[in-house]
Amino acid sequence: MTIAFSWQGLPQYAARQLRSALAQLGQPCAVIGTRPAVPIQGMEAALGQPIQWVEASRVVRWADLGLATPTVFFQAGWACPAFNALGDEVRAAGGKVCLLMDNDWRGDLRQWFGGLWFRLARKRKFAAVLVPGISGRRLARWYGFTDEEIAEGLYGADPTVFFDGPPLAARPKRILFVGQYIERKDCVGLATAFASVADQLPEWELHLYGSGPLQDKIPAHPRIQVHGFVQPAELGALYRSARIFALPSYSEAWGLVVHEAALSGCQLLLSATIGSRHDFATQMNAAEFPAGDRDALAQAILQLASSDDAALGLAQAESRIRAATHGPAIFADRVAAIAKKLS
Repeated sequence: MTIAFSWQGLPQYAARQLRSALAQLGQPCAVIGTRPAVPIQGMEAALGQPIQWVEASRVVRWADLGLATPTVFFQAGWACPAFNALGDEVRAAGGKVCLLMDNDWRGDLRQWFGGLWFRLARKRKFAAVLVPGISGRRLARWYGFTDEEIAEGLYGADPTVFFDGPPLAARPKRILFVGQYIERKDCVGLATAFASVADQLPEWELHLYGSGPLQDKIPAHPRIQVHGFVQPAELGALYRSARIFALPSYSEAWGLVVHEAALSGCQLLLSATIGSRHDFATQMNAAEFPAGDRDALAQAILQLASSDDAALGLAQAESRIRAATHGPAIFADRVAAIAKKLS
């Protein structure tokens, strides 16, 4: 059995996931990736081997990469011409392809009709699918996969980088946002909501880390600190010095940063569109609000910020327990099981 992986916009956390899987498989495996939009340092060092970089829009063959056609191929998505061509070649040679799909269930008209199209035009191409979590499983079912063909655990942060810190009650009274400064993330809405209740939270601060065109649009406030992009290796300490992690996105297929925050023991402040809320958020450790509703967001901030020490202790433990369901070791287990089943 020969195995190869592909990944769109290959990020560092995926390199760590893949490294764990390669170690468990115990054999050489090719990794083909398209480059991430934001350059990340040390990608091949994180993976532990060279990466075959390709252009997403350019059709490529295994021979072009100097590789033999594998018998099992983990294919990222179905919209990348480069990966589609490689998957077609694997099937033509009698191999099997597992789809890596990070879409979440939204239940809108596009997905209702898209599911019918996928069953007719794409389902037969894939023998299995690996999704991030609960919401992805629901979508995969709608796309025609059986529960036996679906595995969860596609995404996950590295627990050697993101781990528990001091008790929440001993941490600074700080809300943390990590992400792009773009409309979809609603970073401006988060800052506006915080500013609207800041007089009720005199000891609290909001810290935002990221990059993007809306950075200069975030409202100025003496207790709102706006920072630039931070490399992944530096993020762990930021989570461990915050009580609350906030992600108010208008849409978010999964949200790896939520797993990073849960591993770090944070309370979670999430909009109702975050795919990973089904995996990591409960009434014990999180507050949820409708995306774009700044009044509801402000009330959710007040709700979490008013937690007493006992509630903080329970929230921290709950975040850590929920976070244990994902990560490189889980990904490696899922990949090994799928490869065995498809070989």
